[in-house]
Amino acid sequence: MHRTRLAVGQLLLTVLVGFFAGAAYSGFADVLPPTARVVAGVLEVVGSCVALVWGWRSTRKQIREKLLNAPTPEQSWRNMRASRSRAAGQAAGGRWIVLLAPLLVPLVAYLLGMVCASAFIRELPSEVGARRALGQEA
Repeated sequence: MHRTRLAVGQLLLTVLVGFFAGAAYSGFADVLPPTARVVAGVLEVVGSCVALVWGWRSTRKQIREKLLNAPTPEQSWRNMRASRSRAAGQAAGGRWIVLLAPLLVPLVAYLLGMVCASAFIRELPSEVGARRALGQEA
């Protein structure tokens, strides 16, 4: 249930960011001449398709590597705590996205590929590590 709520939340966030990216790209494309607008639109579609597959594949590869060397429950806890402390730096780094309007749509497609890949896994690496740790104690 927790994993489902997490996946739905990430998907909703990705959709919201996608709407923002679409609006930003629309504002960028409106100032282009008609021919350039068509070329830019085709490049956006192709770039988005490539980014979607790239995001999916890279996330699946990371998950596969983490499953081979699954963390113990203590390591999972430390990793979760360490990732939460970096939130302020990640939020400040997001300001540059506004300047990259033409790249926003492919970036959102990459993010969507990552979210979908992580949503459709059978077990999280932390779950595998916890199961292994319980098996070693028994």
